[in-house]
Amino acid sequence: MFFLDHRTYCINSLGDSLAQLGHKLTYQSSWVSKEIEAGIDYFKPDILITVGYNKPLFHRFAEEIPKLCKKYNLFHLYWATEDLINHTSWSLPYIKKSKPDLVWTIHPDCIKKYESLGIPSSYLNFALNPRLFPPKKKDDKEIYDISLVGATHLFKRTYRFDSLKHLLFPLVQVGQKTHVWGYGWRKDEALIASIFGQTVPHDWLQGHLLYGVSGSVYQKSKIVLGLQNAEDQVTQRTFEILGTGAFMIASRTKAITEMFEDKKELVLTSSPKETIELVTYYLNRPDIRHEIGCNARKKIMDKYTYHQNLIKIWPKAEQLINKRKEKI
Repeated sequence: MFFLDHRTYCINSLGDSLAQLGHKLTYQSSWVSKEIEAGIDYFKPDILITVGYNKPLFHRFAEEIPKLCKKYNLFHLYWATEDLINHTSWSLPYIKKSKPDLVWTIHPDCIKKYESLGIPSSYLNFALNPRLFPPKKKDDKEIYDISLVGATHLFKRTYRFDSLKHLLFPLVQVGQKTHVWGYGWRKDEALIASIFGQTVPHDWLQGHLLYGVSGSVYQKSKIVLGLQNAEDQVTQRTFEILGTGAFMIASRTKAITEMFEDKKELVLTSSPKETIELVTYYLNRPDIRHEIGCNARKKIMDKYTYHQNLIKIWPKAEQLINKRKEKI
């Protein structure tokens, strides 16, 4: 298998699971067409995997992918990690240019959308990669009262706006310091002020956080805020925060209440007032936080790892791959 994308966190998680199924993997970091083709020619993979959204992938290389696949007899598998929010603006333009043989999507409603275009599709949601997110220990020193990890992502109106109003800005209002990591908090300051009527204090902003160390922030935090982008989807960070056994307060949505139990595996809020009440209650109750965090870790390990998700859909992929080989 030949991976081509910048989203190393998705690639590593998917790659780990595919390796467990016995596949040999090659990762390509170059966006130079000749170097990509040289890598394919050298490693001679059977499958090309592309993931998510990337400007080089979309604007300079997408139209070349069908030619490469034909030349080297590659089965092209695309994992649409931007569905459903950016399905029309990102996923569809890409698949129309790159013509994948199979699409995995993180939103089940998109399966029929791809199949209506003649492209087989399966549901592969985000999950936990246990290798990247080891469990929090009871004696881990909690140096942050409250943490939030995530970029602003205010380029499109989504449920994330409501989630920020529920979770972060009530704390800004009362001056409850929250350590905030991610892109956009300084750059989008004027936009944030116009939308939320206030900005995050500069001394709260911690800057960009490398994905590989985000788990350590969850482990060192008394409370982690779990922003949600949609009412019918759960974010990737939700699985990772809960997967470390961290204590998370998240926005109450349809999707998250269907998957996790409030006050047992996480704590949910529906309003700014409720957030303040929950933070006040749980900050000084480490034993309860630890118990809820342990329950969360167990739920994730029992039901929501990438390997568990992948083994459910791999037979369909394997069938399509073998069918393509028979035609060659």
